[in-house]
Order: sequence, then C-alpha cells, then structure tokens
Amino acid sequence: LTSLTSKPFEPPIHTLQQETQIHPTYFMSLALISKHSLIRATKHVTTKNPRSFQNALYIGKINFKSASTSSLQSSIQPNTNRKLFDDASDSMNLSHFSIANNHDDTIRDLDKVEHKKSTKNNSSNKKGIAEEVVADHAWRQLNHIWSDEEIKKQMATKNQKHKPVTQEDKIMKMIMQAMYHSFNTMTGYRHEDPTAKSIEWRLIILESFAGVPGFLAAAFRHFYSLRALKRDHGSIYTFLEEAENERMHLLVCLKMFKANSITRALVIAAQVTMTPFLMMTYAISPSAMHRFVGYLEETAVDTYSNIIHHCEKEGTNLHKEWSQLQAPAIAKSYWALDKDASWVTCLKHILADEAHHRDINHTFAELPPNAENPFIKEHMKDFDRAVMRKTEKVMRDSLMRY
Repeated sequence: LTSLTSKPFEPPIHTLQQETQIHPTYFMSLALISKHSLIRATKHVTTKNPRSFQNALYIGKINFKSASTSSLQSSIQPNTNRKLFDDASDSMNLSHFSIANNHDDTIRDLDKVEHKKSTKNNSSNKKGIAEEVVADHAWRQLNHIWSDEEIKKQMATKNQKHKPVTQEDKIMKMIMQAMYHSFNTMTGYRHEDPTAKSIEWRLIILESFAGVPGFLAAAFRHFYSLRALKRDHGSIYTFLEEAENERMHLLVCLKMFKANSITRALVIAAQVTMTPFLMMTYAISPSAMHRFVGYLEETAVDTYSNIIHHCEKEGTNLHKEWSQLQAPAIAKSYWALDKDASWVTCLKHILADEAHHRDINHTFAELPPNAENPFIKEHMKDFDRAVMRKTEKVMRDSLMRY
C-alpha cells in the first residue's frame, strides 16, 4: 500500500484529521465483508505501513464480536474525534452493524457512497453502467483469477485426454469426434497455420454452444432438488459458474470480431438442434452428458493451444493479425488483467478456463449420485480472493481520496 502514495505517509499523531488517508468508513465496510479477509488485510497493512494503520484505528476502533458461527457482529466505537466519526456514520446511515451469511443487502447499503458516485458519473450516460464494470464478477458468479504459474500448468495439460472405458463413454466420444471433424470442415479450420477468419466465427459458434450444457445441468439439478426435497451438495453453483464463464468467453470474442449473418444462423441452428439432444442425454444419464462435455472441452483446449502457438510463432497468419492486439476492456476486468494486457494473454486465460471445465465434467461423470461437490472449496477460495481484491481497491481508493 505504501507504493500507492508518492511519498511516505507519516502524519503527526495529535492532528486527527491529518493522521490518516484511510477513511474509517471503509474499515466499517471491510469488517462486514469478511472477518477473515479483514484480518488478513490488517496484517498486510500493518506490515507495509504500521503507523498509518494505527492512526486509522485511532479514529475508529474496530472490535469483532462473533455471536455464532453463522453471524458476525461488528461494532465500531468512536474515539475522541466524535464529529469525524459521526460524519462517516451518517454517510453510511449506519452506526452499528449485524451481518449473517446472506449479507448481500447489507453490503449494498455499505456501498452507498460508491454507488452514489457511480450514479453521478453515469447520470449523463444513457447507456447505464459501463460493460467493464459489469464484467467484474466480484458481485455474482465468481470466476477463478488465474496466476501466470497456473496458466502455464493448464497449458501443459493440452494433451491430457480421457480414454473411454464404458460403452457410454465410447458413444459420447464417437459423437464428439464426428461433430469436431464436421465443424472443422464447415468453418474452414486447419491445424497448420489457420487463418484469422476461420478462427473468428469458429470461436463464436464454439463458445455460444459451450455455454449450454452447464446451464442445463444446473437447471436439472435445481428442479430435482425441489422435487426430491433434498440438498444438491453445491453442484448447481459450479455449473452456473461454468455457463456464465462460457458466456463471458463469447462476449469477449464478440468484442474482437463481429458475427455476420451466416455465423448468427449457425449459432441458432446449433442451439436449436443440440439443446434437445443434451436435455435428453442428461435426463437419461447425467454422467453421459458430463462425459460428452469433457470431450468437448478437450477439443476446445486443443483449439486454443493451437491458436496461441500460431499467435506467438512469427511468420504465421495469426501472428501477423493477432499478436499485437490488445485485450478488450471486459476481459481485463473479468480476469483482472493488466491494463496493457494483450489479446494473446486473454486467449491463455480462456484456455485455462476450458481446461478446468474439462476436468470438472470428467470428474462429475464419475461421481456417484448425491455425492458432495469436490469443487466447493475452490469457490470459497475464489470468494476470499475476490474479497481481498475488493479490500485492496477500497483501500487504494481511500488513499487517493483522503
């Protein structure tokens, strides 16, 4: 955090209004977002700049009181500068907070100040909230933010293939291979030095179709849970996140190239024909559909690996047309990319997502009915990371503002 300011921040302890650039309101918000994450953030701040954090606590002391494992109560006791604390409390319209597991409404209340600022900035913009703002999934289905090391590991699994074992596996593999080769012929895609044009509409059709299975799986599990009056053990969320992730891939691709009338017609045809097939398959055997999607994702990983290879290889068609392109704004927001991130970097993140979907569906194809979702902890970790990113953003904004 010290790198966020141009000079070290060492205010005099006796001047309360000058002793910190971190407004106490933001510490109130952080306390309600996550007790665990705030403790981690506190350790980070005190390590980087202990004096400024002590000064912030001198204005508003934060005390945690855990009433139960499912609720967190945060009370903030003001110190001597009552007026400054009251101003902060009035701006949030709250002086005492109580939060339970479902704390969406409370967090929205805590973001009033930021929301008012956003509304003011967008008052003259009739289009509403900017796309890159909505693309940040910290408030909805959280996607995994890949590190460089993780991306390398995912790219190294491009040759990881599942070998069919059961008759069901073999049938799904045959159907996928038939679709793959016919799709190559239809789009004019070739493995050696593909053209950018053949890739553009291929990715649009691929991603528009890849977003269907996850949503169907979530819907079937949702209705089954309602009918059977049973838990789903967390699988619904995994498949909804997968469907949303694939849809974001599509939106990112549409920012890079346009879909002509032929491409749109093929998208509709694929959805009309394949959705009933997937629904019937899942109704008969959920494991069969997951195996099919696993094989589909294997081909997606192959495609993106080949695209990235040719984008980075000099003298190829894709290197000539795509190597210097910048990633679209919504991709930078969605995957938390650097401001100068390239289109190739964006493609690597898509590949990592597809490899993860491959592993998820092959795993679910082998899980017994009513088994616990083995990916729940990953979602929890992604949430914690999202809270930390939000925490850092709030602190960064407060440093700049105050």
